[in-house]
Amino acid sequence: MKQYLAICFGVLPIIGIFFTPILAKGAQNWPIIHHDIRAAIEPAKNRLEVTDRIELAHPPDPALPLYLLLHRDLAIDSADLAGSPLKLERSEGFQPRHFWERPDYEHLDDYAIAGEVTVYPPAGGWPDETSITLHYAGAVYDSLSPPKVAYGRGFETTTGLIGERGAYLASSTFWIPWSGEDLFRFRLRTDVPPGWESVSQGTFAERNVTEDGRVESLWVVDDLMTEAYLIAGPYVVREAVHGDVTAYTFTYENTPEDLCKTYLDATGDYLDLYEGMIGPYPFDKFAMVENWWQTGFGMPSFTLLGDRVIRLPFIVHTSYGHEILHNWWGNGVFVDYEGGNWCEGLTTYLADYSYKARESDAAARDYRLSQLQSYLDYASSGERDFALRDFKERESAATQAVGYGKTMMVFHMTRRLLGDDTFFNGLRGFYSEHLFEEANWDDVVHSFETASGQALAAWFEQWIGQPGAPVLSVASVGGSGGGDDVDGEDGQTREGDGTDVWVELRQEQPFYDLQVPIRYESGGEVHKREVPLDSAAVRVALPANANWVAVDPNFNIFRKLHRGEIPPALSQILGADSAVVVIGSRCGSDMAEALKKLAANWSRNHDAIIVAEADFTKPNGRGVWLFGDGELAREVFTRTRAFGDAPVKLRTDAVDGGRTIVASFRD
Repeated sequence: MKQYLAICFGVLPIIGIFFTPILAKGAQNWPIIHHDIRAAIEPAKNRLEVTDRIELAHPPDPALPLYLLLHRDLAIDSADLAGSPLKLERSEGFQPRHFWERPDYEHLDDYAIAGEVTVYPPAGGWPDETSITLHYAGAVYDSLSPPKVAYGRGFETTTGLIGERGAYLASSTFWIPWSGEDLFRFRLRTDVPPGWESVSQGTFAERNVTEDGRVESLWVVDDLMTEAYLIAGPYVVREAVHGDVTAYTFTYENTPEDLCKTYLDATGDYLDLYEGMIGPYPFDKFAMVENWWQTGFGMPSFTLLGDRVIRLPFIVHTSYGHEILHNWWGNGVFVDYEGGNWCEGLTTYLADYSYKARESDAAARDYRLSQLQSYLDYASSGERDFALRDFKERESAATQAVGYGKTMMVFHMTRRLLGDDTFFNGLRGFYSEHLFEEANWDDVVHSFETASGQALAAWFEQWIGQPGAPVLSVASVGGSGGGDDVDGEDGQTREGDGTDVWVELRQEQPFYDLQVPIRYESGGEVHKREVPLDSAAVRVALPANANWVAVDPNFNIFRKLHRGEIPPALSQILGADSAVVVIGSRCGSDMAEALKKLAANWSRNHDAIIVAEADFTKPNGRGVWLFGDGELAREVFTRTRAFGDAPVKLRTDAVDGGRTIVASFRD
């Protein structure tokens, strides 16, 4: 099947909220276990000045150097051990072998901003208890840029920046030294300009204003963390106490107070919801922090949301709860990325999907359908599919469809398999056992096995240990006479007596162990059943007066959909393996150039050919994007009919005064 799309006046921005993953897991170097940081920010100069006293674990070898990664533009002017100077060397790049036993060269670009610092031991070698004080300073400003992969996530990105509108420092900035993957605690004392405030993880312990108006704050993090953040800007701070937790908003002066109150109230509601569902909130504060560039980041005990994002009326009812939930999953129980990222799908299930489920059964059904459709369109063909154990972070529409959508459906099927009480008991046990520890899929499975008393490893492995999805079909319909074995109304196999009809439910290899929901109508009533299917086929007996049967009509199984089950959607085009982009001839020269640039930008992440309308002849099996007006779409639809294709689905949507036309064609 080939899909065709016409775009008239542009593309609507797509907002996505997501959790920021930790850095790639490293080999044992010499882990830092505590940072005591003093950081001063000078926005007009993009300048950061830091004194960091780092405490290290026992040295693996007292005679070996310590290797650190630090932002290349941060110059170290002193390093000492108990007041005695230490010799060190700086380099622009770094040696991966100093930080990883098996370097992941595909992701080394993530560390391009960092340079290696070699700190040599004092005479006599490193002592058992080692604290090194580093003082460094420099400019930090990585300009905002589009995401590496433009698959619908509309946010600009940066490794870190300090400017007159605000400061953003994260693990990707390497603003504090990093010696290899491990968990650490820290204290952060900040010094920011008059009228500014700073935000980080942990407890907001102190705030003082100096004689010259600068604001000093102390953030104390006694729980283990994977990284340290420093966010700052010209903020107005508001707060509300909710039980043992203080809710904050850090917003710009022009942000209405009633909007801040809406977020403060919502914070309390979400804390109550998820504490009742999972367990105690793991921090003593949660802050909604406004950002001047559009973000949707979830950090431990706060979220960083763009100034336009927070004003979207649906955010507080949807994505905001998603970010608060990440304090249980991802920022409370950490992800062991080597064992697969279970966190994003679980958070999606208990937040985004859960909100739809509370809205109505129909809304929940539509959400499940949308996840299955995304998988079909973006990930189910070619080499784009992969096992959930291999999912680490979202990098494309395909990785989102699998890592978020499939994982969400696995948790949904687990809940249906075990029942609500056992399912949530399993989650509560998982949370309490692994709080502030890394956990993987095996830990998830073990928690559900403990809660249920069942052996579930094989059932989970079919979903998380291999790519793919079940493919179901109804192979035949007929009478059950002649002594055929059929599946009876009570779920037991019995011999047919000629009074029933049967359908044969089939699945393609590899065979999954499934409980397939079916629904049928007989005698004017609709009946529901669950049919066990763990082989190629099973015959299902129905009453002789059954008029119709539907297999998994509410999309409760993660499976590969049939095209007839789904409406036409942009994902059918976006997920195509290849495409032709046609630029309309009726566009003026300026518009045509703008559309070509748009097409070129989109084509960086797709196998696409860009042609003028006059050069468009035949799709040759590719999907077609039509950049132009509605008349162009009609002309090309006429041409495709001449190629022998007939349109089978058509949908038109008004978009900002223009019209987007989506159609599917079948040879």
